[in-house]
Amino acid sequence: MAKSPQVFAGLDIGSQKVAMIIAERGPGGSVDVLGVGTALSNGIKAGRVVDVEATADAIAVAMSEAELMAGTSVRSVSVSLSGDHVRGTNSHGVAAVDNGEVSAGDARRVIEAAQAVPLPPDQEIQQTLCRDFVVDGQSGVSDPVGMSGVRLEVNLHLVSGAETAVANVFKCCNRAGLSVEDIVASSLASAQAVLSDDEKDLGVVLMDMGAGTIDLVVYRGGSVAHSSVSTIAGDHITRDLAHCLETSLGEAEALKKRHGRAHSLLVDSDSEIEVAGVGGRSPSLVGRALVADIVESRLEEIFEGVLERLEEAGQGDKLTSGVVLTGGCSMMPGIVDVASRVLRLPVRLGEPVQLGGLAEEVDDPSWATVIGLVHDLPGGDIINAGATPRFLPRWLQRKWRELF
Repeated sequence: MAKSPQVFAGLDIGSQKVAMIIAERGPGGSVDVLGVGTALSNGIKAGRVVDVEATADAIAVAMSEAELMAGTSVRSVSVSLSGDHVRGTNSHGVAAVDNGEVSAGDARRVIEAAQAVPLPPDQEIQQTLCRDFVVDGQSGVSDPVGMSGVRLEVNLHLVSGAETAVANVFKCCNRAGLSVEDIVASSLASAQAVLSDDEKDLGVVLMDMGAGTIDLVVYRGGSVAHSSVSTIAGDHITRDLAHCLETSLGEAEALKKRHGRAHSLLVDSDSEIEVAGVGGRSPSLVGRALVADIVESRLEEIFEGVLERLEEAGQGDKLTSGVVLTGGCSMMPGIVDVASRVLRLPVRLGEPVQLGGLAEEVDDPSWATVIGLVHDLPGGDIINAGATPRFLPRWLQRKWRELF
């Protein structure tokens, strides 16, 4: 008897939009989209929940739309995690090997040693990503169990977040009738949806450009080398337009979406658009070139900030595959050219790949995070019991269960 395909749900709670997808995992890592739903997000600011009721209501609306389209209901989801409280840290652990042969117990001990890093009082580890093991100086080992040796080391990438911020995300989902199966850093989910294995191996930086945050992750040698979150994002472009053009934030956002271009060479220098005034003031005419100049100035500042982060992390000269832009803000016409000029690296736009089913509903960069949440994430099945690290290799996840 054929096994029924398993249905997965992903939920991206953004500063501008709440998006949900219901999907099945197909062969070869593909995702068959069954249903999608969206709602305006009024309870999130820079990745943090600021209004529990408003966020829960938005989640409920997005869930209802997705369930109606999919013809099925869901009760658990994987949820994205972002915000200025999210931090990525590289960690190293060392342990002696018992009996001259590496056991799963040795692997567990060395990972626990690497997890023992000092964190601010309000932070807790949300994800543990295993980069590689080192056995007696031999690096690049993915599965050390059974190898002969006396010294075992591990390199991890830890993603931590504020306990209260994460608890509020759980609370919003619970109020909408959903349990949280797992919570995944937005950048890691997006990377799973748009990056190739070759890019991850050669060295690549992914920028998930949203309204409230820009989530950054660097891959080298197939694993995460750096991750961080910036709150200088798409909303800052909107505020710049509102300030410079003396209009409301709502009008500025609509203006950005309708007429925004990343540089003035993409517009007719003589064309003008009407911009509504504030407080009953009369509308005014402004040149489209001025709008593009405002957008370009802020984008240059954003990319300069990213370049500074990469250089501080020692990653600036190790990105053979360049930069991949994704997220809603990355859809600004001309943004690839600006990013390439400022970052001095090859840049491409990242769109979700390996999609089936209702693929046309979600085949643009704004859906990258939520698509990644329903992918088979690194390490396979996520373990939620106790203090078990997540995103570990499959062999160690199985052994971990046996060791508790």
